[in-house]
Amino acid sequence: MSTESDFPRLSRLLDSHPPASTALVYEGRRWTYAELAGPAGALAAEMTGMAGERVAFMLPNCPEAVLTYLACFRSGAMAVPLNTRYAPPEVERALRRARPRWLVVHASRLERLDGVDPVVLDGVRVLTVGRSDRFEPFAPLLTSHAESPMIPPDPDRPAVMFFTSGSTGIPKGVLHTQRSALAMLTSTSEALGTVGPGDVVQVCDPLVHVSGFIETLTTLMAGGTVALYDGFDLKEYVTGLLKHRPTLVCTHIDVLAELAREPGARREWFSSLRGVYTGGDTVPAALQRDFMNIAGRPIGVGYGMTEAIWLTVNREARLERDGCLGTIVDSAEVRADEDTGELLVRGPMLMAGYWEDEALTRDSMTRGWLRTGDLGSQDADGVWWFEGRIKDLIVRRTSKITPGEVEAAIDRHPAVANSAVVAASDPKEGQVPVAFVVLRQGQELSTEELMAFLRGRIAEYKLPSRVHFINALPLTPSGKIAHHELQETA
Repeated sequence: MSTESDFPRLSRLLDSHPPASTALVYEGRRWTYAELAGPAGALAAEMTGMAGERVAFMLPNCPEAVLTYLACFRSGAMAVPLNTRYAPPEVERALRRARPRWLVVHASRLERLDGVDPVVLDGVRVLTVGRSDRFEPFAPLLTSHAESPMIPPDPDRPAVMFFTSGSTGIPKGVLHTQRSALAMLTSTSEALGTVGPGDVVQVCDPLVHVSGFIETLTTLMAGGTVALYDGFDLKEYVTGLLKHRPTLVCTHIDVLAELAREPGARREWFSSLRGVYTGGDTVPAALQRDFMNIAGRPIGVGYGMTEAIWLTVNREARLERDGCLGTIVDSAEVRADEDTGELLVRGPMLMAGYWEDEALTRDSMTRGWLRTGDLGSQDADGVWWFEGRIKDLIVRRTSKITPGEVEAAIDRHPAVANSAVVAASDPKEGQVPVAFVVLRQGQELSTEELMAFLRGRIAEYKLPSRVHFINALPLTPSGKIAHHELQETA
């Protein structure tokens, strides 16, 4: 394992910036770099001896989420962010997989633990952020210890694990080391045009997702200012644009679409920005035109995934056709498989592997190259273009949904014989899940009853937009469900 002394340290993310500079703005309060570094150091001291242990947290966008990341990186503990939209069974599944030593939960999410098997929490130190009489309060840990010198974690030590959908419906734990996590932030900075101390970045994407993670921590690594919001609200977001005067925005495509198509939109909203980016999907030419008309600048697009981000960037408006991914960022490599056209990628930002799943890691890699499941090609100018997905994933407003996990939840209903879930195009959400359901003989079930059954078992964004009850599912010659034959009719 590498121990080079000159390796840039994720654990020292805040150390080189002026202490009095503004690092974070949240709900009207400004946090300087010194005001972040102090509590992060105290929390890291509380984590002494936890190197390699998992610290799970289910928090909205808030300073405590940022501090948890920073303390884990400093102490050598592994940060395990959990989707705040998880239903109790999904929370339990993630906890069983991660086996954390700590679990930090916001008071507003504590009810999710009511449906979790208490055995899963045995031996776990549960800490609460916000007002609650349950469990141990988190706030005293931010002041209880004077910061003490700590040995920087080895760059190849695991640093963060993101759960993302798997092809079987079982969440995959994408594992990044101190080295690869730092490389993700470095490539993000390059993709955004080199983030610097003078930049202000407005962030509404969730910190527990790789998108909010790279947007926030790339800015802090550069000594810039993060204007942090918990989710997107159009009025609040526009107020932030005019108040904070951000220089950069990197967010989901649906946020930019809503801004561009708001009837009252004005160019003044975007006048402070030197760049606007999205990394969740390609930008349709129609949206690019709408955004340029109102904002006076194009939407830059980057290609990447939780396993490796960023890989390519395009800062120009390409209106001749949809699907432009751009050119490769420094240190990343992209190529198309000669036989299948599948995009293969590698670089220092590539994950270390999938948590405790050697078989999946091995199947996803080809001689050091990650198989993305996406189809693409490179034109004569060296620009990469997205051609479609091999993976059978549904991408709903950039949230990835595995049909298998929705099918598994539907099939648990006692009236259901079997089911299939497919993607359907949607003008607002990109894609939505649509369910085809076969009932057991003699059983009756309405759409409303099925949806009520599913709520609380899977997250709201995974719920089918429509349900069709049919007599039988089409099968392939080998007896598998022929998902590609399932189509909606008027």
